[in-house]
Amino acid sequence: MALTLMCACSGEREYLTYRGLSMGLPFKAFDDSLKAQGFVVDTAHSNKEIVKYTHPKETFVLTVGQRNDTILAIEEYYTASYNDSTRQLWQQLRDYYAEELDRMPGCPFLGEDHKEAEFETPKGIVNILLQNRSIPSLTLHLDRMTQDEFIEKKRGR
Repeated sequence: MALTLMCACSGEREYLTYRGLSMGLPFKAFDDSLKAQGFVVDTAHSNKEIVKYTHPKETFVLTVGQRNDTILAIEEYYTASYNDSTRQLWQQLRDYYAEELDRMPGCPFLGEDHKEAEFETPKGIVNILLQNRSIPSLTLHLDRMTQDEFIEKKRGR
């Protein structure tokens, strides 16, 4: 019964989008779309479940976690030569996702050079992390698992 209910509901679930691509797409279709946008697989740093991409016009490394043709998580990782660029980008990403997801993030106050914004939605979780230390960096992480699914998984259901 639970399996039937889960299958019936699976078609109705909405997923986070990345550059207009749904995280509910099969990985192969997602990969083809990224390649069509100019992304290239970094084969030296990729394996069966973790695929890293670079793009000549982008300032980040893109990592996609997948298993059995299902996208699990997507991450953009930026490094910069100065702190102001990552602070500004953090704010832009935070504002974009606040508008896109129509909600405000949880933002613990960690300081000017260490900021975090986490959006928990029925579509998944978006986390934006700024860490300006010796090398300024910014990470955008999209996870298709919702907080409720994460709790259920930990309970072993």
